[in-house]
Amino acid sequence: GVGFPHAARLPYFPQDAVREFSKYDVVLCIDAKKPVAMFGYEEGPVDLIPLNEDHLWEIDTSFNIESAVDMLFEEMGAARIKPGTNCGGVFVVKEARPRKLSDGKLRAMSLMSLVASHQPEDAIIVDESLTSGTNYYEASKGCPAFTHLFQTGGAIGIGPPLAVGAAVACPGRKVINIQADGSGLYSPQALWTQAKEGLDVITVICSNRKYNILNLELEKQKVTSASHAENLTNLSNPPINWVALAEGFGVRSSKATTVAEFDQQFKKAVATRGPHLIEAII
Repeated sequence: GVGFPHAARLPYFPQDAVREFSKYDVVLCIDAKKPVAMFGYEEGPVDLIPLNEDHLWEIDTSFNIESAVDMLFEEMGAARIKPGTNCGGVFVVKEARPRKLSDGKLRAMSLMSLVASHQPEDAIIVDESLTSGTNYYEASKGCPAFTHLFQTGGAIGIGPPLAVGAAVACPGRKVINIQADGSGLYSPQALWTQAKEGLDVITVICSNRKYNILNLELEKQKVTSASHAENLTNLSNPPINWVALAEGFGVRSSKATTVAEFDQQFKKAVATRGPHLIEAII
């Protein structure tokens, strides 16, 4: 958000990530493990950084990380960088929300723009939107400062319990969980905890009624839709009733199918304390 650098996100698929890292002569992994591919692909890359050890520096807990970063700061002359003046556009210096949208059927891109349009300053965004949220990162870069929490690896289902943890740790901040419907089914009981503890969490279900991330992986593996795999990744027969599910756990809930409906419901949830869930049909 405003006042912070807007770093480029690493692409999801390993071939794309390797191409991104290939642009650089030296890569530093600071207090982070060297990235590897999420899945093993036939004849696909495993290590994502195509550099030898001389050009890949891993600064972990065996070093004094703070001192290492200070040395890097000095070596690169970073003190001369002024946000908005000579930062090469890396820092976001001016608030810029997404433009107002016309009414119509709710889609993934419009959903993410609406969330970014109304999220409050100092919000905590728990982002497990997966394929539905590909444009949220860019849509939100001009928002007032906020915290953006992602998945930490390939496992899914982190969103609802992570939102619980964030709300308990920071009770004065609004938590917004942008949640893919398939992965949300791994941990819906977190909604009961939100209701029991009165946590200030808005859960936005990206309800495309399918495990779309798995469909993409199946396409990568050239598994055709004629196989039984399509049926196994489909969540529309029967559809999950997220409103009924959340209300069963004691969370106020609603469903939105249009831009106007979601806009109204989300603004109301932002302005009200306590747990809410909105099933966004996209």
